Amino acid sequence: MRNLLFVCLFTAALAAACGSTTTDPEPTGSGGSAASSTSESSASASSTASSSATGATCTPGETTSCTCHAVSEPGVATCLADGSGYGPCMEQGGGACRCPLGRSDGCCPGDGICCACVQGCDPNTDPLQDPETDALIACVCAAGVCADECERECAGQGIAADCRACVQQAGADACKAEYEACGGT
Repeated sequence: MRNLLFVCLFTAALAAACGSTTTDPEPTGSGGSAASSTSESSASASSTASSSATGATCTPGETTSCTCHAVSEPGVATCLADGSGYGPCMEQGGGACRCPLGRSDGCCPGDGICCACVQGCDPNTDPLQDPETDALIACVCAAGVCADECERECAGQGIAADCRACVQQAGADACKAEYEACGGT
């Protein structure tokens, strides 16, 4: 019993002396992931010194590349004015990062980005944003095909039960070429 108490006290003292460090797995805090830092601002040394004195994690105006869902090239996140972290990941031109029609992060099994919500193609190609799957999504989401049955999927709001049956029916009719091209299941 005495040995257990000694081990616990020793471990607690060691932990307190060494301190603990944690890292934010999502430094942008907005659906993007920071990859590398490239400064595009000419912040003065005094601004950097004052931001480090206040506990800031970046220099205001500094940018870093991040994963932007809607584009193939990296997005950009800019350090907030108070230096507390980076703002949301944006497209290179300043637009918001969004998934294309019929795709969402919420439709991915696991940690994918912009997977197909409209199900029906080869499941191995869902997260790849391949043109064949996108062609089926566009066909299915067209008015008069499955737009009503697949309203949630076409808006990238998840997967509901009514859409899959309509996609299979459209795969035999209006969207046959697209369905076959994407390995329809």
